[in-house]
Amino acid sequence: MTRINRYQQGDVVIHPRRPEWGQGVVKHSQAIVHEGAAAQRLSIEFANRGRVVINTAVAPLAPKGQTHPMGSSITSSGGWLDQLERTNSNSHELWDLPEALTDVFRSDLQRLLATLDTYKYTTEPKPLIDWAVRQTGMDDPLSKYTRHDLEQAFARFARDRDLHLKEMVRQLKRNGKQQVLIQARHQTKVLAGQTALERAMRH
Repeated sequence: MTRINRYQQGDVVIHPRRPEWGQGVVKHSQAIVHEGAAAQRLSIEFANRGRVVINTAVAPLAPKGQTHPMGSSITSSGGWLDQLERTNSNSHELWDLPEALTDVFRSDLQRLLATLDTYKYTTEPKPLIDWAVRQTGMDDPLSKYTRHDLEQAFARFARDRDLHLKEMVRQLKRNGKQQVLIQARHQTKVLAGQTALERAMRH
């Protein structure tokens, strides 16, 4: 039987699926029930990502120092985690999907509208910089990244976002929630997002 970790304020954790986020400190914990199973809703401050709300039933965490299934220790001083973190920390922030698109505590409509809103960004100079500002939180992303870096990262972001939108539409249709799709199509103010949604709905 899998051991369920319980976390409380002040605990230091690692997200094994997002090693580039670095160490996280639990700021708030709440006991919840997810699909009939006990879990926690945690507000965590990650070193390289900032504040993230996580449902432990959806995104299992590992306490600092716990052994990784491959045999390596999950610590902040060397090993597989730091190697990945050093490799990805300079660029992951550019292509990670924003929390607003994926947060399971938001409604389907909220996540869908947030996804469609990102279609206002393009590789044209101003929209590209606006996108990089939103992704990084930096006033001037060009002080850290080149224009080429941004264009390459945007291509990866756009690919992941398109796949995310298709999966959301597929799940909503499968669960009989076509009304959410119709609402989003009417409410979005981004024409490119509306077009992308209509295209996804046809497949």
